[in-house]
Amino acid sequence: MIPRGRHLFAYDLVATSVAIILSFAIRFEANDILATMSPYLPVALLPLLINPAIYVAFGLYRREWRYASIRELYAIAAAVIVASALAFSVLIVLALFDVPGSTGFPRSVFFIEALLSGALVGGGRFLVRASLERRRGGNESEAEALVTLVYGAGEAGAMVTRLADRDPVAAIAVVGYIDDDPRKRGSKLMGRSVLGGLADLGQAASSTGAEALLIAMPSADGVVIRRTLEAGRKLGLAVRTVPPLRELVSGQVQLSKIRPVSLDDLLRRDSIQIDPEVGASYLNAASVLVTGGGGTIGSELARQILALGPRTLTIIDNHEWALWAIDRELSELAASSGGVQVRSILADVRSAQAIDTVIRQIKPDVVFHAAALKHVPIVERFPSEGVLTNVVGTRNVLRSCASAAVGRFVLISTDKAVEAASVMGATKRIAEHLTVSTARRIGRPYTAVRFGNVLGSSGSVIPIFERQLEQGRPITITHPDVTRYFMTISEAVSLILEAGATKEDGEVYVLDMGKPIRIVDLARDLIALRGQDPDSIDFVFTGLRPGERLHETLFYAAESAQPTEHPGVLRAGPNGSITAPIDLDEVIDRLETAALDRDDQAVRAILHERRYLAHLASSPHPAESAV
Repeated sequence: MIPRGRHLFAYDLVATSVAIILSFAIRFEANDILATMSPYLPVALLPLLINPAIYVAFGLYRREWRYASIRELYAIAAAVIVASALAFSVLIVLALFDVPGSTGFPRSVFFIEALLSGALVGGGRFLVRASLERRRGGNESEAEALVTLVYGAGEAGAMVTRLADRDPVAAIAVVGYIDDDPRKRGSKLMGRSVLGGLADLGQAASSTGAEALLIAMPSADGVVIRRTLEAGRKLGLAVRTVPPLRELVSGQVQLSKIRPVSLDDLLRRDSIQIDPEVGASYLNAASVLVTGGGGTIGSELARQILALGPRTLTIIDNHEWALWAIDRELSELAASSGGVQVRSILADVRSAQAIDTVIRQIKPDVVFHAAALKHVPIVERFPSEGVLTNVVGTRNVLRSCASAAVGRFVLISTDKAVEAASVMGATKRIAEHLTVSTARRIGRPYTAVRFGNVLGSSGSVIPIFERQLEQGRPITITHPDVTRYFMTISEAVSLILEAGATKEDGEVYVLDMGKPIRIVDLARDLIALRGQDPDSIDFVFTGLRPGERLHETLFYAAESAQPTEHPGVLRAGPNGSITAPIDLDEVIDRLETAALDRDDQAVRAILHERRYLAHLASSPHPAESAV
């Protein structure tokens, strides 16, 4: 007997006894039940012997009934059905041997008993749950809870309400739901009413005294989030949300993940199904190297790779503090998960000897090359530095990988490499050429992954906007119509890992970035999230800086967006436009010589001459601007 379930076991014995007695009373419509049962004893007591044993086998005494759900109800039903079927089978066998009590036994009694036992056993357990929830809900802290309406009367909404009822410390008091499905209007969920759709939010908030609105739709896109945020702001409601499903653990809503709406939420597109098994298929138990691992993309790559269980994870970066920070974080994560050896190496991809030594020593199976200078205005001012890191550094890593027979290589590229108008874009275009030419020469899956901006990256517009708002300064933007592609960091890296699973060599993959976003709209969203009126903030337009353009594109005119087996990952094909020139090494040698001499004009001239750069850039614009 399981000690923790002894009270339930005793209850089940009583419930089964009551079910047996009532089943005879119902079957014979008898008042004197004992007299009616006596001819069928002891066979009538079979459920008392069989039911508890079956309940133990089905684990009904090892469950936390305070958290009982429909799954527990299924388990109870299955246990009762099996117990009844077994009792009926034993009755048949006993009747063959004329065991006392089996002759003429009314077989419908066991059917009735099963229905009654299911009702009593299940009902008792759910009464326990209701009692515990009522006891917790009576906590004094409920008076301090934030009165909340939940937008979304679905599974996530029910989960939020259930968790809030169980955990008074969360200080959330759900008073009702709103949902745009007209069929749900007037219905009840978890004891609360569905009060209408988003258009009825004002009336619902007034009637319930709501102080907050919680968006319980993990797959809602940015348009829905933005519309809801605006509706809540006009009513003075604090708007919170549950994050996208990919950020939730096992798809379960957790109160700790309920948070204010962020810019990431406003960028949500149609949910992309990311399969972690794809990344695990080539990263689990592998030796993985990430260059530029202290940067925004590199560090997120390292985190997600670590979760997939590599044998070793090595980080290279030439920024001392960034390397220290990511090394400490990954080491702590690895210590808790166990089994993964994390290394950090202070090195510069510009040094062919340093990179060759590292790769020969660690013998990686997979290399993600994220090390790069990527800030357009800075590289425009210092083109030689951009060439040495983005071009020469990439060639160093590729040569070492090819020499050491590294199985996979993934270059992190950018949309600015397409019809490059900046030195940064031109250098990344050459890096794509290098990757493709190396892959086709050695016949291994070396690929490039091209995408646009990510929110929260170093050099992102958001910190600039936030600093300007905190200082009471106008928001500076280059042009009122400037647009950029945006994606969240976690989503971009997840898709990079999927693209890296390819078995093809020399492919260029492009992440599906959705539609470009006006920077002005992004700034207005940020202002609204801070609780301010966007119309009350001054905007100053400074003009496009050298190397910048109004709109970015993800594909060359000669390329087409071809679908792949991975949703959210496109192939840039045909690859005629990415075919590297025969004299690629000669061009890079010339660039390296000019860059080492710090001859910026010669660097620009070579890039322009070889059609990597659409125009010669002039001196940078001095004014600070977000884009």
